[in-house]
Amino acid sequence: MARSGTRRRLSCVGVGLLAWGFSSGAHAQYVESYFPTGVPGFDRDQGVTVLSRLRPLYDEPGVRLGAYTVNARLDESVGYDSNILGISGGPSSGFVRTSPSVSANSNWSRNRFGISVSADNYSYFTASPQNYTNYNVSVGGGYTIGRHDLDIGYSHFRQHTLGTDIGAIATTTPLPYDVDAVRADYTIEAGRFSFVPNVDVRLFQFGSAPVLGQPTNQNFRDRTVLLGGVTTRYSLSDQRSILVVLQGINSHYIRPQNGQVSNNSKSVLLLAGIDYQATGLWRYRLLGGVEVRDFQSSVYGTRTAPIAEANVIYTPTGLTTLTGYVRRQIEDAQAEGTAGYTLTTTGVVVDHELQRNVLLQGRGSFQAAEYFQSTGTTTSYTLGGGVNWLVNRRLRLSADYDFTQQSSPGNTTVVGTQVVTSPLSTTQQLITPTSQALNTLTTGNYNRNVLLFGIHLAL
Repeated sequence: MARSGTRRRLSCVGVGLLAWGFSSGAHAQYVESYFPTGVPGFDRDQGVTVLSRLRPLYDEPGVRLGAYTVNARLDESVGYDSNILGISGGPSSGFVRTSPSVSANSNWSRNRFGISVSADNYSYFTASPQNYTNYNVSVGGGYTIGRHDLDIGYSHFRQHTLGTDIGAIATTTPLPYDVDAVRADYTIEAGRFSFVPNVDVRLFQFGSAPVLGQPTNQNFRDRTVLLGGVTTRYSLSDQRSILVVLQGINSHYIRPQNGQVSNNSKSVLLLAGIDYQATGLWRYRLLGGVEVRDFQSSVYGTRTAPIAEANVIYTPTGLTTLTGYVRRQIEDAQAEGTAGYTLTTTGVVVDHELQRNVLLQGRGSFQAAEYFQSTGTTTSYTLGGGVNWLVNRRLRLSADYDFTQQSSPGNTTVVGTQVVTSPLSTTQQLITPTSQALNTLTTGNYNRNVLLFGIHLAL
């Protein structure tokens, strides 16, 4: 049983690191954030905290249907957003968030199969053009062959770029995009060594949204991304291992604009570090390395950047956990005439069990987007907290508050291949375009407060 758990953790590490070389570019975070948890082929094992640990008296029961367990959930929340567009002096509005989800997972003793369907709708009281709906459909499975594990997963999801996302194009309405992803990895054990060769194929397709008041099709960002590599683990003990991750990435843009520089690229990344998953005071994963990205266009040349992933969980008492994380990766370009940027994200989360069914959380995070075209660095920090009241196994109430402040050196507008930087202002500067492309790389300075009250019902 312990060996099977080790294999699953290794598979998670290998698959999770596939995303380092690319992202959707939508929320300035890698796409892994949007995949479902608990579905074979997509699940993660990052360590248990106060908030995520099992609670038999309050955990959702689900429904047994033959060899499967079905979980259905409806989350209904009402909130207030003080800055919807992410610009200085931007409009505010109350909103309702509705998030239904259904999942089914096998209860087989050896192999596994699961499916998940979820949606997330935002409806604003006084800003209906900002309404949007995200959704996800995922299916995955695993097959054990002797001491080896094969995991395969497919996911389709619709997401939206928002003006409040760091590094995002400043559209005046949410920008929709779709991703189809297929991934597979195979875990091979050989004594103290384990090897996980993996392959991942993703198709990104972007829609349209107004930019500086002009309808703009973002399909020049449509691309296919192919990844392949291997994760090697050497076990120092049952709970401590050395990891080495080698990945190759090929990004091909499907619909480049006439006269624009190609964003096609090939990357190689190497990460190495230690993974310690004991159940004591400390659990951590520390990985560091480098990514070299070679662009097809000589205008961008070759970019080299240090990358990292660090996750540390400290449990000083049975009632409190502190989780710290650092991530650094290269993000794909959001606008024509740019090669992308390096994103650094760090944060701390404190979870505390005030009572058995009352859970508190405090959180803080910091992000910095460093653009390759030397147009400056956008920084953003968020401070917030929340409380969860577990009424029973089918009902939970919650309240959350977050404050975000973003700072940027200027509003950088790309007109064709010309980059123009203007002083910060409460509205975006309008420049007559030399082509149909008119995109904004950063959204300037803004403050934002988000308050949310929710009720969560489970089957």
